[in-house]
Formats: sequence, C-alpha cells, structure tokens
Amino acid sequence: MNRQKNHLSHRVLVYAVIWVISYAGSLFVLKSFALPIEVGIVLTVITALAFVVFTYKYYRNIFFMDEVQIKVQMEAIVIAFLLGLFMLMILGLLDLVIVLNKEDWSYRHLVPCFAIFYFIGLFISKRKYNIEDEKHD
Repeated sequence: MNRQKNHLSHRVLVYAVIWVISYAGSLFVLKSFALPIEVGIVLTVITALAFVVFTYKYYRNIFFMDEVQIKVQMEAIVIAFLLGLFMLMILGLLDLVIVLNKEDWSYRHLVPCFAIFYFIGLFISKRKYNIEDEKHD
C-alpha cells in the first residue's frame, strides 16, 4: 500500500509540473509573439485542461492519505484560499483609490501568489501537526 501511495504522489507531482510548464509556456508565447486570437484561445484551453487534470489527480490522491495528512492539506488549502481572498479584496479596494499598474498586478500575477499562499499554508499546517518528526507516508 505504501508503494501505491508513493506512486500516486509522484504522479500528482508529474501532473503539477505539466500544468506549471504549460502555464509558463503559454504565458511566454502569448507575451512574446503576436498570435491570432484562435491560437491564444487554444493555448489557454490547453493550460486550463492541464490544470483540471492536475486538480483531479490531486483530489484523487487525498483518498490515499492518512487523517493527519488530509488535515494538513485541507488547512493549507484553506489558508491559501483565505490569503488569496484577502489579496483580491485589498487589490480591489486599492484599484478604486489608485490606478494599479496592470504590468505589476494583472490576473497572470495572481496564479504564482496563490501557489505561494498554498506553500505558506502547508508550512504553517506541518508545523502545527509536527509532521517533520513523524512518519505519515
């Protein structure tokens, strides 16, 4: 059973890498080249599909985690979600008061922020449950 858990975790990581590469590649291509709208839409759909597959695999992987690992993951996601909402709220309110530079604060800048928020949540949650000292694999 332990091998199956490891295999599934590695597969989730592979799908995460595929999504990150497709996102970064699409972002680079769309910013660097003047492409027809249809090509831009296709690149966006490919990236969205990669994210959907990653999300599905991540969700399925939760079924093979023990209770503590599930708590850690769920708390990390909740923390990331709340930090993301906080950031969107602040940016929305600031945008009413001052003009935010779209080169610094556009939607494409929010994706890395949400990933960082997840890892912040994971760090906090792992410390809370003292995961580093115990074996939960």
